Amino acid sequence: MKKFTKIAAIVMALLLCCAAFASCGGDNGSSDSKGGDTSSAAADTSVSGKTETWGNITVLVPDDMTLKGGNILDEKNPDVVNISKKDNATNYILITINDSEDGAKSGVKSTKEANKGSKDVEFEAGEEWEGVSYEYSGSPAFQAYAEFDGRYAVAQSFGFATDDDVTKAVLSSLKVKKAD
Repeated sequence: MKKFTKIAAIVMALLLCCAAFASCGGDNGSSDSKGGDTSSAAADTSVSGKTETWGNITVLVPDDMTLKGGNILDEKNPDVVNISKKDNATNYILITINDSEDGAKSGVKSTKEANKGSKDVEFEAGEEWEGVSYEYSGSPAFQAYAEFDGRYAVAQSFGFATDDDVTKAVLSSLKVKKAD
């Protein structure tokens, strides 16, 4: 099991890096992406943007950010989106859908083990999110998960803290399509 956890942590780290770099420039190239509401998804924030859908995920994309669906292993993966700053793709929120709570928790555990000084966090953003936050190279980062009708959304971020308006608006707007 330890070997699987290490492999899962390495794969998650690679996907995280690849998703951040893959989101540099361009649109998401998906006909599944739809424009929508330009108002904030969370009433208590001042974040504006439009709601977009990629595969099984619908989420608010702030005006200064872009959505890229899929990942380096599967550019059409309907369960992965990366929302990154247009001017700095290394500031992002990566959302991955997982059908297993154990899978969602193992990623958080691996992130906690890999980042000294990380702190357990629980916060409300549409749903109850649970995970870890930490600093990396002086910037805030976190990994957390929440349940959506039996599926688990895992949010990983660099450049945003769990209490940032952008984080709250994006995660509060998140809708996950039920598994078929």
